[in-house]
Amino acid sequence: MRNIYILLLIFSLSACSDAGRKGEYEFIAHAGGAIDGCVYTNSYEAFERAVESGYRFVEFDFIFTADSVLVAAHSWEKFNEMSGYSHLRDTAPVLSEFISRRIHSRYTPLTASDVQELFLANDSLYLVVDKMSDAKVLGEYFPRIKGRMIVEAFSYDDYVSLLDRGYYRVLYSCMAQDVTSSLLKHFVLHRLFSGPRIEWITLHTSAFEKLPFKIIDALFDYKAALFTVNDTLLEIPEGYRNKVYMIYTDSVKP
Repeated sequence: MRNIYILLLIFSLSACSDAGRKGEYEFIAHAGGAIDGCVYTNSYEAFERAVESGYRFVEFDFIFTADSVLVAAHSWEKFNEMSGYSHLRDTAPVLSEFISRRIHSRYTPLTASDVQELFLANDSLYLVVDKMSDAKVLGEYFPRIKGRMIVEAFSYDDYVSLLDRGYYRVLYSCMAQDVTSSLLKHFVLHRLFSGPRIEWITLHTSAFEKLPFKIIDALFDYKAALFTVNDTLLEIPEGYRNKVYMIYTDSVKP
């Protein structure tokens, strides 16, 4: 199979050019945005700073508390560490404990319901969702802003379900467990398989160097949301900049 990939790549490199758009990226404030040098807070104060800085796209990570309420946090291990409970490691708190804590002793954690209210009050903003791609769960927690939600899907089934439910934009994640099979089926061999072809993908800059992405990049047009670019846009490999439309960042201002 690897030899087939290589042959496809060699053929496509000779047949395709690097023509396309470059620049004019949409910048995403990563994990609520950075604040006072702190990242991954997913906090109210970080959101406010992101809005003040001119971001139109703000990402939040969503996970469940121990009593099954969706809240904004990157992981329980990171949240516990940032809120002074590192000894709990990855133990999830209940909702009442979650909302009573302060991140780095000063920032306010948010529930999913809080996040919806923030976006209802800022109707020019788009919510970018990470960690959660279950369309049913998202529909329950964000029924009023679906038209302004960009969701990273962690399986092809979730990708299709989110598209069917009319979310503003769906990004297929390079972190999905079915990433290799889905990309090959729905890019390289899409005529042989049912279901919509993948249009948007999220990936790290390092993924461009992996063979399946080299093949896909050479053979097909797609749009990429790239994470996480902080120092300079030169972190984006020059040959791929025409495919990048969105950039997750902690520090690059829009």
